[in-house]
Amino acid sequence: MTKDMPLVFETFLERLSESVDETDFRDALASAASRFDLLTFAYLSLPSQPSGEPKLISNYPRPWTAHYLRNQYQRVDPVIMRARLAERPFQWECDLRGVETSKVQQRLFAEAAEFGICSGLTIPIVDRRGRVAAMTFAAREPSALLRVAERYEQALQLMAMCFHIHIR
Repeated sequence: MTKDMPLVFETFLERLSESVDETDFRDALASAASRFDLLTFAYLSLPSQPSGEPKLISNYPRPWTAHYLRNQYQRVDPVIMRARLAERPFQWECDLRGVETSKVQQRLFAEAAEFGICSGLTIPIVDRRGRVAAMTFAAREPSALLRVAERYEQALQLMAMCFHIHIR
């Protein structure tokens, strides 16, 4: 885990400002996130119109992201549904204890788990324009995420907002 937060953040901002395409943005975030021992992430920006397409920038396995978008899981994903309403970052696990889920939602989490996406820290983003997005850092085990969230939640929140502003 990083001890040199100012340098990590400065490098991240420089890379964002130099980014020209989705690959550059993904690589900038992957590099910064790895300094927190966060190896997988997904940024999902929801469309302002119901018929619009979401924007997904992620280093999750491509077969999973293609499957997720093809099935329009963003419409039923409990994590995204919560991110639309939440004001603060939150953690989740695939079993979603205490949350009532539909068969489709249960299938979504079972399929995600096959790709190692079993727990996450999700940062809701709502900008001044009313656009809604979510940045999720995911892992197979929640313990590592818990340690990072406790120590670096505010820094990750700031990184998520900067990422959102640069790609919109």
